[in-house]
Order: sequence, then C-alpha cells, then structure tokens
Amino acid sequence: MVSNSFSGSQKTSQWVHWLVFLCVSAILLLAPIVRGGNRQIALTLLLALGLVVLAVILAQATHRLLPGQTGPGAFGAASAGTTFDAETSSPRPRWWWAMVLLLASSPVWVGVLQLVPVSSSLWAGLAGREPYLSALASAGVNTPSSLPLSLHPSATWAALWSAVPVMAVFLAAVFFNQNSSEKLLKLLLLSALFQCVLGLLQFVQGPKSPLYFESSVGGVIGTFNNRNHLADFLAMLVPVWFYFLVAQQRPKKSRHSHSAAGRLLNASMPLWLFGGFGMLVMVLSTRSRGGLIAVTLVLLISVLFYLFSLGSKLTRLQKLGVLAAFIVFAVLSLFSVQIDTLGQRFEGIQLKTDSEVRNAYALATLDAARTFWPWGSGMGSFEAVFPRFQPLQTPGYVPHAHNDYPQLLMELGAAAVLIAGMVCALLVLQVLSLWRAIHSARRMTAEVTLRSFAGLGALALLLHSWVEFNMHIPALAITAAFLAGTFIKPLGKQPASSVKTPRARSVEPDAQSVGD
Repeated sequence: MVSNSFSGSQKTSQWVHWLVFLCVSAILLLAPIVRGGNRQIALTLLLALGLVVLAVILAQATHRLLPGQTGPGAFGAASAGTTFDAETSSPRPRWWWAMVLLLASSPVWVGVLQLVPVSSSLWAGLAGREPYLSALASAGVNTPSSLPLSLHPSATWAALWSAVPVMAVFLAAVFFNQNSSEKLLKLLLLSALFQCVLGLLQFVQGPKSPLYFESSVGGVIGTFNNRNHLADFLAMLVPVWFYFLVAQQRPKKSRHSHSAAGRLLNASMPLWLFGGFGMLVMVLSTRSRGGLIAVTLVLLISVLFYLFSLGSKLTRLQKLGVLAAFIVFAVLSLFSVQIDTLGQRFEGIQLKTDSEVRNAYALATLDAARTFWPWGSGMGSFEAVFPRFQPLQTPGYVPHAHNDYPQLLMELGAAAVLIAGMVCALLVLQVLSLWRAIHSARRMTAEVTLRSFAGLGALALLLHSWVEFNMHIPALAITAAFLAGTFIKPLGKQPASSVKTPRARSVEPDAQSVGD
C-alpha cells in the first residue's frame, strides 16, 4: 500500500515537473516571436504561462516545508528523470536562499510598496512629488485623499505583470537539473538560428521585404523591433553555443560513445561551427555598436573558457590554432558585413550625435533619480515622468533612457541599489564557488562549464544595457533571467573521483560529461 502510494506520488511529481518544463519552454520560445514579446497578446500569454510556473514553484516549496515531506514532489528531492535537481552536496545557507527569493520577487515587493496608497499630505512631503499637487491645484482639480507612491500607477501595474514570466524562468532555472537546463539552452539556440535565418532573408530582400511585418525600422532585426535587441539576443547565446561546442568535443564515458548516436554527434560538429559563425556574422550585420562590443567581450572570454575547459585534450599548437582561427574569422566577418557602413557608425558624425543624445538622456535621468530619491518615481513611469527633466536640446518622444541603470535608479530609487547589491553578492559568491570547484577537481566539470557559459550570456545583456534599454524588452529580460538562474544555481554533488592528485587518472573523462 505504501509502495503504491509512493509510486503514485512519484508519477504526479514527474507530471508536475514536466508541466513546468513545458511552460518554461513555451515562454522562452514565444517571447522573441512578436516584437520581442512587447505586444499585448504576447504579454498576456507570457503572463499566463509565468503564473502557472510560479504557482507550481510555490506549491512545491510549500510541500517541501510540510513535516516529513522529503520525497518526490519537493524541490531538492526529485527522483531520477524528473525536471528538478536533487539535493546538493554543499547546500547553500538559508540566508543565500532568502537573498535569491528576495531578488526573484523584487518586482512584487517593489510594486507593492509603490502601489500602496498613502495620505495626500504625506505624499506631498515625499521627494519630487509636491510639483504634481501644485499642478493639480492650478488646474482646479481636487486633491485625492490618498495617492500611491508611483507617479504612474497603471504603468507600475503593467511593469509588475510583465515581470511575472521573468521571475518564473529565473526561479525555474535555479531548480532545473543539468539535463533540463541543457534541453532549454538548445531550444534557445534553435530560436537564435531562426532569428539568423529571418535576418538573412531581411537583408537579402531589402527594406521592402514583407518579413519586417509591422516594423518600419528596416535593417536586420529578426522578429524584434530594433536591431540592437536582436544583436543582444544573439550575443547572450554565443557563450551557450560555446558550451555545446565543448560538450561535443569531450569524450563520453558511455557504452553509447561509438554507437550511431555517438557518430551522429560527431558528424554534427560542422553544423555547430557553422551555426556559431552565423550568429556572430548576424550580430555584425545588425551594425549595433553596443551589441558588437558586448559580443566581442563575451566571445573573448568564451574562447578562453573553451581552451581551458578542454585542458590537455588540445596541444599547444591546436590552442594557438583556435585563437588564430577566431581572430581571422572576426576580421573576415567584419569585412564581409558592410565594413564601410560599420566604420562610418564608429567614426562618423552619427556616433558623435548618438553619443551626445544618449549622454544627455542619462544625465537627465540621473537628475530625475536624485529628485525622487529614495522612493523612486515608480516602476514603468519613465515615459510619463521624463518630459519634466528632458533637456531642451533633445526634443521629441523618449520612451526609455537608452541606459537601463539610470532608468532603474530613477524608477526604483533605493530599491535599485538594494537589488544591485544582491546581484553583486550572488555573483561574487558563485564565482568563488566555481573557482573552488575548479581548483578541487583540477578541471572544469560539466556543471562548472554550464554555469560559467550561462553567466557569460547574462553578462552580455548587462554590458549592452549601458547603452540600450534591453532589460525592458521582455524577450531579452526572460532570456537573461534564465541564464542568470542557471548561473547562480548551487553546484551539485561531485563524484568521489573528482578530487585527486595531479597524476591520478589525469586523462580520464569527466564522471559527468557535459551534455550527458
């Protein structure tokens, strides 16, 4: 009877886990399709899927807290073949998990704080608010008895709902096991391939191509509404491509290594190389300065990780050959994708003009942040509030600051500093954890490699966001959240053979090979 009950519970757990996996898969695939997820119908669908994922995570976490619940269905105790990971050998302390949950739920608690009404007298005394009450009085409008902290409550509500799928994929990524994470990363690479093919067709057909759909921007944009956003989407996935490149070159300790599947895996190497080169070429073809800088930096680090992860499997000559090949490729690609146009954007007057405008936006946004400190103007309120601070020399409609960091500081106030502090703390802790794992095992294991390359992918968005509003594009925020969740996930159990002397089985393949 007990056995039957356990078996039933196990099957239920597996179904629940697969539900989460399918919902996250749908979110990752659907987000870029309709203008980067920045359309009402897309946002509604993403919201519904995100709510399902969060509901399951909450239910599982609650189940975990119940007395005696350590079997299937609880996070950290999933059985083999399910979506979620088993307990780690070096579990994080409670404060670490509290920080992760606080970071993941930041849109919720910030939104609640900014949407809770306060008395109008108290509201008038808050930083930056009094001019708005004076304007209402001058217009003959009666002052409400209470007002929320947000200067644009409806925009704050919209920002809160749009953050739901971001929170969902981040938390799910923290709990997904290695196999599930790899499947979803492959799904993202397929999405990137689709964007590359669509971008190529747009480039070939020219500005009048019907493949631009509703956009009038032109150029290589894929399904996005901005070439910079396509560039950032691809830049985030370049390190992911490197991860699977490493996975295919590592020997598999399996009886299937020489099977038809193994031979097919080896035969697919040219396709992986071609796909990666295609992603880099497409980033260059967007002519996005920020995207080019971001992908160049993460590409450099990815190449170094690639060489280090293979270790003694490559000779010195082969390592030099890899470095030379990528340098030659970068140069040739630069010349093959309208180098004259790209050079003009870097050296011509357009760069000077763009830089001056973006700097003016950033400085004005920082001025607004000081005005509303420490409460902020409200999530999503930038579009409505910025005209008050907009410089006269930059007239026109400004929906975003083109620099996510001043905009977040303006909208969130001190909460933005707290969130940034948590991000930096988690980053430092995970880097130290990965370094200790590498030092202990004397190599980059499967888990370390996955987290390293996922972290590089998230880094691409953080870099590009200095000159763009990528964090406010749902598809980019969702992709970065999944990569970030994969990066900060605690390392799992290490095989006993991982800790060894330099000579002890130094050429043995990983006990848990990348991609297994």
